[in-house]
Amino acid sequence: MTQKRAIFCTLVLVVLACLPSAWAQYPPANAVDPNAPTVATPTTFPPPGTYPTTYSVTLLSATPGAQIHYTLDGTQPTSSSPVFDPYQLLWVGAVNNGDAGLKTSYTIRAIALKPGMNGSEIATFQYTIDRRDKTAYVAEDTLPGVTMIRDYANDKMFLVKGSKKALLIDSGMGTGDLKRFLTPYMAGLPLEVVFTHFHGDHTGQSDAFIADSVEHINDADRQQVVALLRAKGASDDAIAENLQTIKEGDILDLGDRKLTVYQVPGHTPGSIVVFEKETGYLFTGDSLGSNGPGIPDAFWLHLASSPPVDEYLSTLEVFRSKVQGAVKYILTGHNDRPLQGETYLDNLQTAAQSVVDEGVKVLVPSWRPSGVWQVVVGDRTRDPNWVSINVTQERCLSTSPDKIATLSNLQLNQGASIDYAPSRSGYTAVVGKSVASIRITPTTTSHSYRALKINGVEVKSGSPYDASLKRGKNPFAIVVTAPDGTTSQTYTLTITRENR
Repeated sequence: MTQKRAIFCTLVLVVLACLPSAWAQYPPANAVDPNAPTVATPTTFPPPGTYPTTYSVTLLSATPGAQIHYTLDGTQPTSSSPVFDPYQLLWVGAVNNGDAGLKTSYTIRAIALKPGMNGSEIATFQYTIDRRDKTAYVAEDTLPGVTMIRDYANDKMFLVKGSKKALLIDSGMGTGDLKRFLTPYMAGLPLEVVFTHFHGDHTGQSDAFIADSVEHINDADRQQVVALLRAKGASDDAIAENLQTIKEGDILDLGDRKLTVYQVPGHTPGSIVVFEKETGYLFTGDSLGSNGPGIPDAFWLHLASSPPVDEYLSTLEVFRSKVQGAVKYILTGHNDRPLQGETYLDNLQTAAQSVVDEGVKVLVPSWRPSGVWQVVVGDRTRDPNWVSINVTQERCLSTSPDKIATLSNLQLNQGASIDYAPSRSGYTAVVGKSVASIRITPTTTSHSYRALKINGVEVKSGSPYDASLKRGKNPFAIVVTAPDGTTSQTYTLTITRENR
């Protein structure tokens, strides 16, 4: 008996001796070790509250390396509860019963744990989604002279009033009488409508205006809008008369206000943006992406019709060279507030450039939809001008980063212009007889290019090359060598100096 008791006591001592080590590795949830620090209590983004549409919830801990365990049914979380994955966000969904919007409540509880530390306090977060009726709209003045209208899904439309005409940019996808809703805001002005692209959350109410108002769409997206209008009962006569094609350089003249159209294909083949130079307002729909942090939104370049990122980067750079740093605010189809124009565009260009230069290694799983990848610039919980671009890994670039030997832009001075496009390698321009020299500025798509030469002379990407011009034709060969040192592409530029 004495021997058994001794063995038992020895085992107890061994177990007791092991307890501090086991505690240090992973203490039970909410257990307290007076000698150990405590993990920070979880927080969330966005904060608890009431929201009008489906939102995602991100769980955060100020303690580096802590795991956050959560429950969605109101029960107390433990170390056995699911672990929060920052790329698998928690969703609090909006609900409609027919056209009626419902108010839905959600409770999330969370605890943060880390080996060697006491578990955090348990945090409880309450969210309410107060969905608008599908027939309802709300309006607010978001910038001087611009009224933002939101439909039930929080899609954005913008009403711009001039001295002779009002312009509606996109139409959302509600089911209410949008035309009647807009009447008090239009001051009796006639209305025209422009669509940034064909997707249903931007053209869903196109049938409300087609009978007696001009609607504009880029030709590359026209077919889808025609199909939608027909499905909603619009006549072919009304479509033929009032659905008009809009293109690069067209001016939407409202009297004392004039807005210029730029084509920026990517999100759809016919995506456009509308720019008012005098105010610096740029209306973009989804053509340059949206970055609402709570959904979260991204610039969708993962669609079947989307170009590779290196091609889109060129489209973006060419557009930016045309507006010349004058974008003050960007109004997108899904942001609640205007974005800081040039700051957001800088971030968008940086994101695209990082994919071009580094390929798939800069990609992380997209927050939505699943199975897609993204590149992110900025912290969406802190920076209102952050950017995310959704792509598919296997076709995000036209070739591997080390073989990219293209120009993303080619510019001339002296009033000479070329319509640069990544699919073209030959260009011509004409200058007057008094123009004895010209400045050529080529920009390579890849920042890691091996060489860039004009007529055999080494030049730097983005820097001007000054060339003398003789009378008649002046040929220039622009050769880009890829980062691999062997892949190259030649662009031909012929500038004709007039003889008389």
